[in-house]
Amino acid sequence: MRSILAALVLVFGLALAQNTSIPTNLADWFVSQASLAAVVAALVALVRKHVWKSLDGVAVVAVSLALGIVLAYLGHRLGYLGADWFVFGLTAGLLASGGVDALRGIVKRGSGSAPENAGGAPPDAERSRLR
Repeated sequence: MRSILAALVLVFGLALAQNTSIPTNLADWFVSQASLAAVVAALVALVRKHVWKSLDGVAVVAVSLALGIVLAYLGHRLGYLGADWFVFGLTAGLLASGGVDALRGIVKRGSGSAPENAGGAPPDAERSRLR
């Protein structure tokens, strides 16, 4: 139990020291799903920068979902959230990671649609067109 508390203090201490958008008042974290999503996004960015530097792709979505659910559970235990804490945390995790876009991409890829750059032009030519 002490190691868990020490890890939480370390993570939140580093997060607050990073000058991110994490509010210091815990009640503000649970005002809306978007506010918790901002906290989750800042903590995931902190983890990606300092702890787990190779974190990328679907793993980022998974970490933000897990972090959103864990923080929502803590908010429930502290009395800030009601019985719907799980859905609140899940939605905040999805908002934080852009998981909605990731899920749409997975569904679109699974439906057999053509990739985005199916026109035959090399990717650099597509980017140079935008410059």
